[in-house]
Amino acid sequence: MEKKYVNKGFIQQLDGSYAVVIHPVNGYLEPEQLETIWRLSKQYGGAKLTVTQAIMIFGIKPEDFDKIAEELEKVRLPLADIGPVVRNVKVCSCEHCKRVIRDVTPLAAQINQCLAGLATPKKFKIAVNGCPNSCVEAQLNDLGIIAVKDGYWLYLGGKGGRQPQLGTRLDVVIKEEYLIDTVKRIVNGYIQVAQNERLAEVINRMGFLPFLRIALAWNSEGIKTCIGARYCKNGVGDVHAIAEHIVSSGNLQGNITISGCGNACAMDKEADYNVVVLKDRVWVYNKNGNMVVINGDQLSEYLRKNGILR
Repeated sequence: MEKKYVNKGFIQQLDGSYAVVIHPVNGYLEPEQLETIWRLSKQYGGAKLTVTQAIMIFGIKPEDFDKIAEELEKVRLPLADIGPVVRNVKVCSCEHCKRVIRDVTPLAAQINQCLAGLATPKKFKIAVNGCPNSCVEAQLNDLGIIAVKDGYWLYLGGKGGRQPQLGTRLDVVIKEEYLIDTVKRIVNGYIQVAQNERLAEVINRMGFLPFLRIALAWNSEGIKTCIGARYCKNGVGDVHAIAEHIVSSGNLQGNITISGCGNACAMDKEADYNVVVLKDRVWVYNKNGNMVVINGDQLSEYLRKNGILR
């Protein structure tokens, strides 16, 4: 198989021929696209709808790959991403459903554009639902997203197969403005720690919270945080926003941790400073264990005065 079709569209069948897998964006088809599918399926040997909102056309030979790909491209029908990659996003028909809380088709298209086809240790499936009825079975995907009144529920580690497993739901509702970044963090966290296993197996091996700490905490540029109020029901401080502000304020000359509540989950005795964020103030501990209390908006200036931020 040509390199350009590896993990893209064409799957060998039992009789040695191939099927082309087409994944229309958000599962919607235009009349001219239906006409092309009808014509190709009549020419090559039939078609089938799949449970992932894709269409398979059977009876194809390798020498016809380019011709078929060109035909599909003319009517804006993308080849499906297959194999060990982030698969094309599955989404409900919420534009037309009377039960919908929020139209999530633009969100699904954005996630698909950002991540579909990204190489992963095993296949990674994402499903997006416009309400908790979950007609696209969000809980049975590596990452399931369900619209609720104030934002989104996220389910991690679901899968079907011979040993099916329901995803585990985060304890917090994710706000709209954080959702795309959260999805990217989860996928990148999975890529970082997976050992030829689906996300379900990663979570079973590591534990749910340890995986969240890998995926959702900030851990770069000299700053380590807990998962913070965006993702933890105990959090009162947005540790991600604080970390972003520090990074934008200068260059760190050492290491700090930031914990988003009094549990101080990120605290590390080896760090130069440990920061604990409470509702109306910030505790800052130095290596000697001495602590000062300051306002949150004074943190960057405090770090600069103590020579750790320049």
